[in-house]
Amino acid sequence: MAAKTWKAKIRLKNGGLQDITVQADNYFNAKSMIETQYGKGCIFSGPTEIR
Repeated sequence: MAAKTWKAKIRLKNGGLQDITVQADNYFNAKSMIETQYGKGCIFSGPTEIR
């Protein structure tokens, strides 16, 4: 399966918001990768596939 690009908005520890992108095969892998890197519950919106 080919990796797709996913966009999400995360909440930073200082309270700010930041747009990020990740490469993953599906929504669940993208969400898992983001939460592993930035912390569980950090996702403000997304991830949404970029086409």
